Amino acid sequence: MDFTVKLDAGDSSWMWIVESKLCGQPREVRSALFQLKNTLSAFSESGRYGIFAAPYLSEESRKLCVQAGMGYVDLSGNARLCFGTVFIETRSKDNPYREKRVFKSLFSAKAGRILSILLTPPLRPWKVKKLSIAAGVSLGQASNVRKLLLDQEWAEARNEGLILLKPEELARAWQKAYKPLLHSKDTFYTMLSGNDLDAAVRAAFVEPGYDASAALASYSAARWYVPYARHATLFLYANTKGKEILKRHLGLQAVERGGNVIVLEPREDAVFSGRVEAAPGIWCSGLIQTWLDLSVAGERGNEAAEILLQQKLSPGWKESDR
Repeated sequence: MDFTVKLDAGDSSWMWIVESKLCGQPREVRSALFQLKNTLSAFSESGRYGIFAAPYLSEESRKLCVQAGMGYVDLSGNARLCFGTVFIETRSKDNPYREKRVFKSLFSAKAGRILSILLTPPLRPWKVKKLSIAAGVSLGQASNVRKLLLDQEWAEARNEGLILLKPEELARAWQKAYKPLLHSKDTFYTMLSGNDLDAAVRAAFVEPGYDASAALASYSAARWYVPYARHATLFLYANTKGKEILKRHLGLQAVERGGNVIVLEPREDAVFSGRVEAAPGIWCSGLIQTWLDLSVAGERGNEAAEILLQQKLSPGWKESDR
């Protein structure tokens, strides 16, 4: 135990057995609760009550304490004490101790390469070395992401490798932190539309020397995944080489206003390595990348993102669990 507190509650005397940690992540909480149970079992007397304390406890961590029959308290205003005839519970919406550094590391550009692979249906276990190779990151980076996912209990380490347990919870957290990383965003106008435009896009994607340098993005990618997501503007990811190919095939003219084509040049080439052929000759940003981009697209982007989640991602994750 870290410390004890003796007190009287009515006619009864009690001793609180307190276990405190600097981190209140679910994995740390489980370990501390196990220690508390062992400590409490060593006392033969009644009137002992276990309490877990940390700077901040998430809802998930608080649930773990309740399920274990332990009290909890944090420095953010959350507390629950239930012993004898006493019941006290307080809650706080704010988290002044939010672990910004942890989530900054987990949702960084390099870590995002790993998360995209892990979240892409169907879910499968990954050994750290293979994951680092597939994502194009260092072994140390992959190991760090693995640890962070395990600490949050979003993933589980099995003999076959690391596999996500709560893909939607992880995806939602990433969604809140997501900010597109772009070198440039150019607006163009094309005279093409409908089937002619689709044909021109296909031609650009199969041009000799194309070398995966462009892909449909945002609404334009989502349109090929779910029929709902449609937008008058054509959105594409492209590097410098891909942009020149698109200009020729789509007859793009640079404009400041009234454009109907937006070409995004990403800082991370993982956008291209993770692309998907959603229809013959139609290459789109991956499901996770498209979902994230829709989330920050404005207008009805959030609605389109939710439909993509419910119709494509969630069923794929559930299918992976069977």
